[in-house]
Amino acid sequence: MASELKIGQLQETQIERAYVVAQAAMPRLTLASWRQVTSGAERRNFIVAADINDYVRGLCHARIENHPLAGRLFDVAIFIVVSPFREQEIAANLFSNVKKKAIDANCNYLRVWTLRPQNWNLLDDQEYRHRWDHGSMHPL
Repeated sequence: MASELKIGQLQETQIERAYVVAQAAMPRLTLASWRQVTSGAERRNFIVAADINDYVRGLCHARIENHPLAGRLFDVAIFIVVSPFREQEIAANLFSNVKKKAIDANCNYLRVWTLRPQNWNLLDDQEYRHRWDHGSMHPL
């Protein structure tokens, strides 16, 4: 499976397939809202894991923050894996890719937010992003 999995930046052709994955974890997310964000510059912050048929099996939203306590932080607000098989393997490969990106970007920490339906609405909430009390912190 690992060799059959492609991990990379969300492509224009994957937007609708990735929406299905995002909506599985955030049911109130509308297609219009998803298209608005993923058609702009913010799309570069989405990473997908796709199978050989280009079905999106994993999705995350990550960006680098200058956190007041953590310093340079690779912040993963959304991390979702949806697959009828090998979810753990897909999650491990996606996490390894994200961790490598964080190390390559010279970040001090990698944080994966606890997934909640309201995360989509908190992506641009700087006060929330700068808090220390949510998600899982991984020193690098």
